[in-house]
Amino acid sequence: MEPPSASPTFADAPATLRRRLWRTGAIVVGGSVFASMAFAQISFTQFGTIDYAGTMVFAGLIPLIVASMAFAWIASLTLRVEASRRELEHMALQDPLTGLSNRRAAMAQLETWGAQASGLALAIADIDFFKRVNDRLGHDGGDASLVHFAALLRRILPHDWLIARIGGEEFLIAAQATDFAKFSACIEALRVAVAETALITPAGPYTLTASFGLAERGDAEATGRLITRADMALYAAKQAGRNRIEKAA
Repeated sequence: MEPPSASPTFADAPATLRRRLWRTGAIVVGGSVFASMAFAQISFTQFGTIDYAGTMVFAGLIPLIVASMAFAWIASLTLRVEASRRELEHMALQDPLTGLSNRRAAMAQLETWGAQASGLALAIADIDFFKRVNDRLGHDGGDASLVHFAALLRRILPHDWLIARIGGEEFLIAAQATDFAKFSACIEALRVAVAETALITPAGPYTLTASFGLAERGDAEATGRLITRADMALYAAKQAGRNRIEKAA
């Protein structure tokens, strides 16, 4: 995850915020100039002056400069607040270690997809014998294995699939409106890639394996039930020896 920019630019802001800032700037600057020149005009009308043109120029120029500087400061503060808000929102939906979506983001996306009529395929993945990984490589090595696994997920799976770390060494993979046989084949290719791509550690290469439980959404099936069936299939994969795929009934 990239750190927030120390100095967000106007171009970084959303279009709606940019339009709002432009309107605010026009009101602040234009209103200041109008008020200053109106005051000068009233002064001339009441008291008169020798250099009318020069005075009116300065009456417009001074608030134009001051109001523009004030608006630039306000806009800068607004952009910083907006950048911070967006960063906090992003952090609330992202797993800080792997950069994948977290459980909260995954559940929200699944609920959105579940409300639609299109098909939904889901897999729950679990790195096999993860405690052994931590015992052998230490907690830093355990973290490295999670990052390694997440990188394989990103590299192998289609970009429009949902990929999330939902807890510990457990990951969720989902695809909308896809053929379940193709989904299963893609997960199998991922399983093989995990077993064949060693994690490079200071102690040497370390090979991970993972187990997967797959489920295809039935008609009007709740997403919670779909996840439960995938979880049960994952448990069956572990019971059958791990490093394998099991499909829910």
